[in-house]
Amino acid sequence: MIRFKCILEGLCCRLSPITIQSFEAIILLEIAKKLGIRISIKPSYKVYERINRVYLVLSYILELDKDSRSCPFLKNNKCLIHNIYKPLICRSFPYAPKQVKYLYNEELKFVTAHVEYGLSTKCPVIKRDKKYIDKLMKYTPATLYQYMPNEYHSAIEAENKRLLILKLLSKLWRRGLIDIVPAEKAYKYDAPHVNTYIFLQKYYPNLPYILGINKVLEKIKDIRRIWGQ
Repeated sequence: MIRFKCILEGLCCRLSPITIQSFEAIILLEIAKKLGIRISIKPSYKVYERINRVYLVLSYILELDKDSRSCPFLKNNKCLIHNIYKPLICRSFPYAPKQVKYLYNEELKFVTAHVEYGLSTKCPVIKRDKKYIDKLMKYTPATLYQYMPNEYHSAIEAENKRLLILKLLSKLWRRGLIDIVPAEKAYKYDAPHVNTYIFLQKYYPNLPYILGINKVLEKIKDIRRIWGQ
């Protein structure tokens, strides 16, 4: 059986800016601060929250370094944060989101998401193994986990965390604590942007444990020891 194995060329770290979830933006900013690395993270997908009059940012874009045109955490073709926290989209690559669609029901007051994944043909390993992958996919796309189990499970983890955050937002919506306006209807508001993870922590103080990132946050505190500094 053939299995996907990254050849560590660093191509995926240079392809494009990296889409990350709200809690990952906080993690990466903390790591960058600890390591003295300058990064640029910009809001991506957002919704408007009428009661608090803010935009809640659900996802962000980690910009590539302007000089190296690569991920700011890439050095000498190695990921500096591989053993601290690697974004889920990086862990799942080349199995990556092709389309993320947020779905709203304003009557029942819930928001969810449907994400379509696909294999990036820009990855040289995928190009090399294309015939095998095509044969495998003839049976069912779910058998893809046989070829890339780690990447497949990382994608599942990413979507479980995305849906969990949306579930928590929906609970607040139904309780009348927030009032969400879908992004396509929220273009006209002049309001500050708030990280959804930070916003939710006001209502769910144990959110790091709910998302399972508490150990990562603890590891960041001891990051210099991990680096041997």
